[in-house]
Amino acid sequence: MLVTMATLGITLSALSLESPDGRLQVWIDPPNHWSARFVGEPLFEPSLLSLSVSGEGDLLEGAKLLGHEKASRHAKIAVLFGRNATAEDRYQELLLKYESRQGTLFNVVFRCYDDAIAFRYEIPSQKDRKQVTIADEGTTFALSGDPTAYVQYLENYKTSHEHPVDVAPMSKVRPDTLLDLPLTLARDGRYVAITEAALRAYAGMALMREESALRAKLTPKPDGNKVVTDLPMKSPWRVALVADRIGALLETDTIYCLNEPNAIGDLSWIKPGKITWPWWNGNLTDPERPAAIFSMESQRRHFDFCAEGGIAYHAVVSDEADKPWYVQEVPGLFPGPGTDVTRVRPDLDMEPIRDYAKEKGIGLWTWVHQGALKGRVEEAFAAFEKIGWDGMMVDFFDHDDQETVEFAEEILKAAAKRRIRIHFHGIWKPNGLQRTYPNLMNHEGALNLEYLKWSDACTPGHTLRLAFTRLIAGPMDYHLGGFRAVKRSEFKPINIGPNVLGTRGHQLAMYVCLDNPTPMVADYPAAYRDQPGFDFVSMVPTWWDETRVLQAEIGSLLVTARRKGQTWYVGGLSAGPGREVKLPLKWLRPGKFTARIWSDTPETEDDPNRIGSRTQEISATDIMNLDVAPDGGFVIRIDPRS
Repeated sequence: MLVTMATLGITLSALSLESPDGRLQVWIDPPNHWSARFVGEPLFEPSLLSLSVSGEGDLLEGAKLLGHEKASRHAKIAVLFGRNATAEDRYQELLLKYESRQGTLFNVVFRCYDDAIAFRYEIPSQKDRKQVTIADEGTTFALSGDPTAYVQYLENYKTSHEHPVDVAPMSKVRPDTLLDLPLTLARDGRYVAITEAALRAYAGMALMREESALRAKLTPKPDGNKVVTDLPMKSPWRVALVADRIGALLETDTIYCLNEPNAIGDLSWIKPGKITWPWWNGNLTDPERPAAIFSMESQRRHFDFCAEGGIAYHAVVSDEADKPWYVQEVPGLFPGPGTDVTRVRPDLDMEPIRDYAKEKGIGLWTWVHQGALKGRVEEAFAAFEKIGWDGMMVDFFDHDDQETVEFAEEILKAAAKRRIRIHFHGIWKPNGLQRTYPNLMNHEGALNLEYLKWSDACTPGHTLRLAFTRLIAGPMDYHLGGFRAVKRSEFKPINIGPNVLGTRGHQLAMYVCLDNPTPMVADYPAAYRDQPGFDFVSMVPTWWDETRVLQAEIGSLLVTARRKGQTWYVGGLSAGPGREVKLPLKWLRPGKFTARIWSDTPETEDDPNRIGSRTQEISATDIMNLDVAPDGGFVIRIDPRS
């Protein structure tokens, strides 16, 4: 078929942009439509650009194009910790300059990477205006055809972003329902993940299906407006990651590149590493030798365990009744009258704990409810520094309106001044902000293994759907390290010492397959004593020089290889029936290697905690055959032979 601009719905006045490799093309039909093709095939049909300002309406409707400028960039960016040691920031850019019907000057900026289309709205400083109120954003993504959609439905704008992944044709996705990001779509061997990058001083974005298109939905402020901000204003980047191989979406650093460089100065103190998390196991130290979790005896056991097991941080979170480490009169984790995060509760003797941690070379991590920080962020982090905290999980944001987004950035700034590392839990997907604030170590925003304390929702199949949706956006904290695996037919939720679904090999593989610079080793120390596979947990790095996805099937299989120095680590996650995985090794450089393999055994189907270990010599010409049990997995460490 002869393809013309007319058949694509593109007018002769359209402006075009293409990726550096030429496979991805974007057309902009001023003032307010855009479309795209990938390897010569339609990807996005004409879609809408739309930004509504209070008192003026949609800036793009009837706007006048004043001019346009093209630019390009090709640079290597150092990544402090992540999928790769460096990111390639390589794109073509088109800046469109507009004037609205009422005289407001604004820009729309498009970038085309080899693996992504990104665009944003900009309102520069105006002569007669210092502030702008964004009433709405009507951006749409009109995908060609009827792709399979992998969606997380949101109940409303106030959400923890912890949901199952539903699979349906795009035409069957629920209309008038909020859809979380990233939203992954697959059709005819092409894959698209829609998300956002550089979310700062703006409202978070979800999507909603309207006919055959997905429309942006910004989280409103209490007054109904979406964003109120000083000029100049830049929206987050609206991003469509694109590939002809689903695994490529887990290798890219484009979201990281779309953020601003380091804003906190010296980074020498920022060290990723594994963390204990006693809350997950019910604050249990050892069922055979019980001790109160806040006692020095219990803390000493944890620090000794960390020192022996290569775990960088120990977390002091809450007591057996779920009351946190700081002064709080009301029971449970939620703050109330009398909550004071600047004061350690009287029964927690921090000085000897801090001294013993220092003696053992272990950092101190903790937890705080975000509500307990409101109105006193600087004061709180000054106190945290004096107490001796090295890292902190800030939890229960459960909202991504502009005020909450700005509050999260306020926390990162204050924490950086005090050299405190941050996890965000109960929060939106990552959007590359760790480039700007490298003390942002991890995000939750995922239904993860903590759910097995009260439900069976976090199945291996769920994990392997999240791996191709939420994980695409960046680091995903997942409560790793469960060493009590049971078969699905025998599973029951348990709050203290919970069980997990998926074999021991499956649990180990998550340390490789999931981006997670500060992963948990969440069970109690006694659960790991003399257990096969814990030697792998002790040795596996948490950030990488290179990442390659070797095999990928959404919902059922993920095999990822990651390099640290000259050593490769391979993780294989499987869901569903047992299978044989054939693993070609042609991605290795020439030479001889020693592979140590931890994998399921014939007995694993009956006892999911069974795991075998063996060593073999390999080279790039070999193919490894690995038998994987139901809901199974494997890990491999590959070292060059000297």
